[in-house]
Amino acid sequence: MKTLALLFLLVLPLTAMPEKPEKNVVYVEEFAPKGIKLKVEKPGWVYATPKGGRKRGSLLTGIEVELVSITDKAYFVRGKKAGGIGVSGWVVPAAFSSKDPDFIKKLKKVHARQLVVRDLIAKKQVAIGMTGAEVSQVLGKPTKTTARRNAKGQTQVWEFIEYEKIKHYTNYQDPVTGGIYRRFSHTTREEKSKTVIELENGYVTATEVTEDNGPGKPAVVNHPIIFVW
Repeated sequence: MKTLALLFLLVLPLTAMPEKPEKNVVYVEEFAPKGIKLKVEKPGWVYATPKGGRKRGSLLTGIEVELVSITDKAYFVRGKKAGGIGVSGWVVPAAFSSKDPDFIKKLKKVHARQLVVRDLIAKKQVAIGMTGAEVSQVLGKPTKTTARRNAKGQTQVWEFIEYEKIKHYTNYQDPVTGGIYRRFSHTTREEKSKTVIELENGYVTATEVTEDNGPGKPAVVNHPIIFVW
């Protein structure tokens, strides 16, 4: 599988992602927490919905806009229209430019990947190719971590251990009646299951589970995409 990486160099505040994202909409917050800016190359109508609808104005050319969310065919941005008035809404990708000439193609790949990852996270499933941050959304904080550095980078092993309390009992004979009774002795904390995640340079390369929690073959997703802005 071709490995793709992700690099965003812009710092820009974003509006928080809604608790229940729209089905086909991917938010920049999901894959680029520092934000993304695009330059308006030609006038682009700003629409109320990804499929069009009411026009909210036309973006000024030459300015930068904040990218908030994307579909495979439109971008939701915040920018300015004539008179310097702020405007936000959906615009076709052709209205923008970037230092990366392939940004439209790459954002389409981002969109497709994030929909897959979002579904896996909702199902509490880890996949090869996920980032460490995405694993944490599924499994939480690891119980134990180990790390090793070499010429090729860093390898990490995350262990997620689930414990359960086991109560132990002993038999007790009453010295007067001779009756046999079951008496609580002590409690132990024993390992119920363990999930081991191996990461190389921040991406999952292998998974291991000590009990059968589903299909034996792990899911696989592409690595995030690299942008140079």
